[in-house]
Amino acid sequence: MFSFFPKDDHNQTLRIKRFLIAFGSYVMWSTLAVFLHFQELTRLTFNVLIISLSGILAINILLYAMIRTGLNKRFKDPSLTLLQMVIATFWAMVFVYYADSFRSVVLLLYLVVFVFGIFRLKVWQFLFLSVFAVVNYAAVILLLYKIHPESINTKIDVLNIVVLATVLPWFSLIGGYINNLRTQVSKAISTIEQLAIIDDLTQVFNRRQMYKILNDQKALGDRGIHPFSICIFDLDHFKIVNDTFGHSAGDIVLKTVAQEAQKNLRNIDHIARYGGEEFILILTNMETREAMICAERIREMIKELVFENMPEKFRITISVGVTEYQSGEFIQDAINRADKALYRAKANGRDRVEYEPTTTIKL
Repeated sequence: MFSFFPKDDHNQTLRIKRFLIAFGSYVMWSTLAVFLHFQELTRLTFNVLIISLSGILAINILLYAMIRTGLNKRFKDPSLTLLQMVIATFWAMVFVYYADSFRSVVLLLYLVVFVFGIFRLKVWQFLFLSVFAVVNYAAVILLLYKIHPESINTKIDVLNIVVLATVLPWFSLIGGYINNLRTQVSKAISTIEQLAIIDDLTQVFNRRQMYKILNDQKALGDRGIHPFSICIFDLDHFKIVNDTFGHSAGDIVLKTVAQEAQKNLRNIDHIARYGGEEFILILTNMETREAMICAERIREMIKELVFENMPEKFRITISVGVTEYQSGEFIQDAINRADKALYRAKANGRDRVEYEPTTTIKL
C-alpha cells in the first residue's frame, strides 16, 4: 500500500518534509499571484496564470517523485536543495516580469528562496545562486525595456538590481557561515555520541553500550527472530604484564587484543569492554556450537599476536566463557552463565574455551 512518507528511511522522510515546507512557499506565492490577477494589479493574464500554476505543480510533483522513489540519492546532494532553489528563482523571475509596479515587493521572494539554503548550501553555492538571481533579474528588466518600456521605472529598477547585487551576496556569506557552524555542531555532536558509547582506550564499545546492544538482541530473541550468544574473555595473567612492562605496555596489549578481535568478527557481531581486562562478544544469530567455534578462532588468533614495543617472544592468551541467551531470561542471568564458564576455563588451566549450557543444551 502506498505511503506518502517512506516507512523505513528516516532521511528520505526528512527530505520530503523539507520539500513540503518549500511547496508551502509556492502555495503562498501562487495565492498572492491569483490575488493580484483578480485585482488587476499586474499584467498577469488568466492563461499565463494557469500555465504558471500548472508548471509549478508539475515540477513539484516531479521533485516529490524523485525523492519518494530514491532517484535523488544518485545526486551529490540528495536533498536537491540547490536545484529546488534555482527552480524557485526562475519562477520568481516570471512573477517579476508580470509584476510591473509591484516588482520591488516581489524582491522579498528572493529572500524566502535563500532562507531554504541556510542549513544546506556552501558559500560558493550561495554565490552562484546570487549571480543567477541578479543576472536573471537584469535580463527580465532588459526584456521589459524592449517589449513593455512603459512598465519600466529606470531609477527604481536599477536600484532594485543594485540592491539584489548587494544584499544577496552578503546573505550568501552569512548563510554559508551558518551552514559551516551547523556542520561543526553536527561533527561535535557525532563526537560526543561516539564518546558516550566507545571505550576511550580500546576503541570498542563500552559497558553502557554493551547493555544497550544486549537488550536490543534480547528483544529480538524473545520474539523468536533469531538467537544470539555471549562470550566473555579475559586476558590471562594480565597483572604480570603491567607489573613487568608497565601500564603503558598493558594499555597497548589491551587495545591490540580488542582491535584484532573486532577485525575477526562479522559486521553484525559486537565487542565491548566489560571491565579491566575483560571483554564481551555479542554474537548475533549464532547458537552455542557456532559461538564455540568463533571463540576458539579468536583465542587462537590472539595467542599469535605480536605487540608493539614488547619483547619479540612476548605472547598473551585468553580464557573464554560461552553461553547462549535463553528466550525470556534476564540479560544478567546470561552474562552470569558466561562468567561462570569463564571462571571454569581459568580453573582448568587458562588459554581455553568453556561453555555453560542453558536449560536446553544445544551443543
